[in-house]
Amino acid sequence: MTRQRVVLVSHVDYGAYRFDDGTPFFPPDEYDITLLARARDLAQVTPGQVTRCIPVDIHPSGELAGSLPELVGDLEFDWVVATQERLLLPAARLRETVGVGGMGTEHTLLLRDKVAMKRHFSAHGIRVPEYMEISEPVQAAELLDKFGHIVVKPVLGSSSLDVRIVRDRSELMRLQQQGFAGPGRYEAEEFIAGRQFHIDSVVDNGVPVAVSVSQYLDSHEEFPLDGQVRSHTLDDGPDLEVLLEFNRAVLACISWFSGAAHLEAFLDDRGRAVFCELAGRPGGAGIDTTFRYRHGVSLLFASILPQIGRAVPHSGRQAPVDQPATGWSMIYPPRLGRFDGFDALPRAEWLLQLTAPYRPGELVRPPRQAKDAVAVASVCGKDAAEVVGRLAEVKSELVVSITPE
Repeated sequence: MTRQRVVLVSHVDYGAYRFDDGTPFFPPDEYDITLLARARDLAQVTPGQVTRCIPVDIHPSGELAGSLPELVGDLEFDWVVATQERLLLPAARLRETVGVGGMGTEHTLLLRDKVAMKRHFSAHGIRVPEYMEISEPVQAAELLDKFGHIVVKPVLGSSSLDVRIVRDRSELMRLQQQGFAGPGRYEAEEFIAGRQFHIDSVVDNGVPVAVSVSQYLDSHEEFPLDGQVRSHTLDDGPDLEVLLEFNRAVLACISWFSGAAHLEAFLDDRGRAVFCELAGRPGGAGIDTTFRYRHGVSLLFASILPQIGRAVPHSGRQAPVDQPATGWSMIYPPRLGRFDGFDALPRAEWLLQLTAPYRPGELVRPPRQAKDAVAVASVCGKDAAEVVGRLAEVKSELVVSITPE
């Protein structure tokens, strides 16, 4: 058998590319894997898992330092795979440079560029916030006057990094004096008063074949020490039906897309769905864990398959009827210093997974983006209320050991 040659640009440990039973997504007898990853992740790879390793500098924000074509050199391959938001465009450019199959930059931009995507979906009849691209904060003054509150964010941002809610002219002027946090493009958009949701789907040519709809419970503007960002799936009811229909309408506008989709949307104060943004990759935090529990399908695996010329899986199973609801929490460090580990951990059958992004000895810095958590917990329950209670239980029982610097 001729093995498929795959360049995998990875932001996570290679051990993540496995099914629940430990079987690898890329069996070595079927795939010749060239793994581009951080040196610390390459150090965890055991002999025989991949064919070759190439170290690459991936910034904690997900930005890729260096050019992928330069890194791979004259290497020949059939496919390029990336599943982290900030790696999608570099992967698309590499495909086009070497002429291999998969999504190119034109379509990838509609799932990365917040201005391009709003323009696209608005043209297809999807309600989006009023928006404008800006080169300095003061250019958003008229938009602020019109709506009272606006959101300013990087056009190619992710994980809520450098997102600012501006509530009045004085805040806008302070932001003008400070300047943007980064050198890239920025946009300002109407602030939608209401509730925010994420809708995670396996998508087959623009049609969702497995879907979970969840509500955020906490702000994405700041990530305070000892705080958290939580989410839970919706119970049956009108809100769920409205958002499922909205998700179908949004995905129908990208009939060329297959893989995993992470749609962020609002229900405004009149219960109408409003587009926020759409990513063509798995959601972070505990989304993949809870989705696997509910549907028997890995969003990570579903995002990989179309990138190697294969069809997405459909739902494999349903969650137990007595515990169908799920939720997750990103728990932020109680203090700064060196991460030592955990002095106490919660244990319960309903705790689906508890992960620690930090490794012992690493410096715990002030959280700047959603994923800067010290622990991520995923739970199940009979309904949303029980899930929220169990997330609170996890946080109360988790004791983090951090040595002050």
